[in-house]
Amino acid sequence: MVLRNIELANLGANRAMVATETDWVLGTDALRSEPYSMWLAILTLLYTGDLASANAQCERLASDPVWVASACHQDLLTLLRARSLLLSGDARQASGMLGALLTRGTSRSLTCLAVAWLVEAFVQIGELDSAHKVLLDHGLADRLDACLPDRMHILAARGALHAAMGQFQQAVDAYMDCGRILNALNVANPAVIPWRSKATFAALAARRYDLALALSEDELIAARKWGSPRSIGTALHAVAVSRRDETSVPLLDEAVKLLEVGRARTELIQALYDLGMLLLRQKDVPGGRGRLEAADAVARECRNVFWSERVRGALGLQSGSDTARLLTRQQDKIAQLARAGYSNRQIAETLFLTVRTVEFHLSSVYRKLGISGRRQLVTAMNTVS
Repeated sequence: MVLRNIELANLGANRAMVATETDWVLGTDALRSEPYSMWLAILTLLYTGDLASANAQCERLASDPVWVASACHQDLLTLLRARSLLLSGDARQASGMLGALLTRGTSRSLTCLAVAWLVEAFVQIGELDSAHKVLLDHGLADRLDACLPDRMHILAARGALHAAMGQFQQAVDAYMDCGRILNALNVANPAVIPWRSKATFAALAARRYDLALALSEDELIAARKWGSPRSIGTALHAVAVSRRDETSVPLLDEAVKLLEVGRARTELIQALYDLGMLLLRQKDVPGGRGRLEAADAVARECRNVFWSERVRGALGLQSGSDTARLLTRQQDKIAQLARAGYSNRQIAETLFLTVRTVEFHLSSVYRKLGISGRRQLVTAMNTVS
């Protein structure tokens, strides 16, 4: 029953039936002491988007004598709680739990998953050096063994880190490798790993527009088949930014509503930010500011200082004299090269400019985008390209 249920969830079909059978598994006393059964059942709850029930089940197991007495059971429980926190937008607390788990040590199979989710948490709060160090410390920054447990999760985490660092083609490659593994395992459900949506943003940054559109539309089909608000909202966000046409605003509006329903707060911040910046470019200043203010409110609720500072920077810009001004052609060229990881000197040599001129233009770019440096430029340029 448990294995059949997780197989259905991985296929991304019959969400209602999967939820019903998961409730039956979790309500069966005989299975409560079986860690693997409980692990799969609560993971399935997370896939369906029922974070409240997943948290309630974790609380119940935390007081169960069998789980209290077993270190292995406790490690599984820590992973489940951290994953639920990460999905609900509290990457700060999730990173603390996962870091503590890795510090005290756990099995190799659980270590890979803990590293992947910790890297994801660090990326969400902008701590990229910490994310890279975790991969290095556990020997997961370079070539991965084909037999490595949960290799697809490590690849997805590395894709997120590459994208955040401006290494967009490497991010696309990591996500595509992740997708190939999932496809070989018959995992089509984007609720497991939304690799197509994530790859979409990296492909856009790499200016591979056709690939971005194909990936996002495939993800939307799979997300609608599964039917969870989080998955559909995330896919709609990716489709909206990859289409770059008159449908983008209404699609982003719908994505925001679904992400609110699904309590997908990290994805909600990002969708609100992109919608706000898009509306500002279309000269809808009240609408754009309203979405940015909403994004800031959610970021503060999540204690995500990285995103809150970025959103407030954009809001502060809109109060100044540079409101809604687009980058010049020269500024755009320089910003794109900076985003791709070029140093100021390399940009100057590529565009036949002086280093001082590059520095001057980059300062103007940062001011216009309401950001403070290159790391924020990586994602800010996604909404102005």
